[in-house]
Amino acid sequence: MTVLAVAIQKGGTGKTTTTLSLGVELGRMGRRVLLIDIDPQSNLTQAVGHDPTQIEHSVYEVLLNPTYGPEFATIPTSYGVDLVPATLTLAGAELTLAGRFGRELLLRTALAEARKEYDYILIDSPPSLGVFTVNALTAADAVLVPLQAHVFALKAMPQLEETISIVRQLNPMLSIGGIVVTMVDRRTSVNMVVEDTIRQQYGDLVFQTTVPFNVKLVEAPATGQPISIYAGDSSGARAYRDLAQEVVARYEQ
Repeated sequence: MTVLAVAIQKGGTGKTTTTLSLGVELGRMGRRVLLIDIDPQSNLTQAVGHDPTQIEHSVYEVLLNPTYGPEFATIPTSYGVDLVPATLTLAGAELTLAGRFGRELLLRTALAEARKEYDYILIDSPPSLGVFTVNALTAADAVLVPLQAHVFALKAMPQLEETISIVRQLNPMLSIGGIVVTMVDRRTSVNMVVEDTIRQQYGDLVFQTTVPFNVKLVEAPATGQPISIYAGDSSGARAYRDLAQEVVARYEQ
């Protein structure tokens, strides 16, 4: 099985959309998928139609009680994947966990048994470096990077690579497992130049599939539905179907 931390230290790159859309497509391919929302903003939780204020148990309790595993906080979704949600309590949890011994390893400990139950675990991590992002990276086999075809997003990559280098002290095998170029608008030459730069710089790490800038991808989270349900014939939905095929080919060789 494969644990992927979906991470980039910049907001607005399609991180949550990629976590959900890819996870649902992998589920539709018959894979057992667990999504983990470890971002205090709870965007992933809301994107599958759950109100964070109405959730009893969340990833916060999983971090507090890692030896229990994520089972008591896992909820099924209507889309063929399971979810460990985030709630507003996570916002204050960083201070609670600050003095906790081994706080960087809490999620990895919690997922020890869950690794046997799922084919893929996708962790939607915050865009900033902190205890939650470090937990996601420490628990992961690899980092999946949604990288917007924009010069400022590309400039965030050295910071992510530095973070990965630091986290390797806790997770020596951690590396970038794949980069998916998102929000591509082929009508603009700047987008094309940035995409070419990404491919030249990172080579085979970059998936062939690109995710276009697509208004349906922006609308879908507000409806509490993944793009495959909200607009299954859209260019965004097709892109994530293609990406799922590439992910399976890369990680299941």
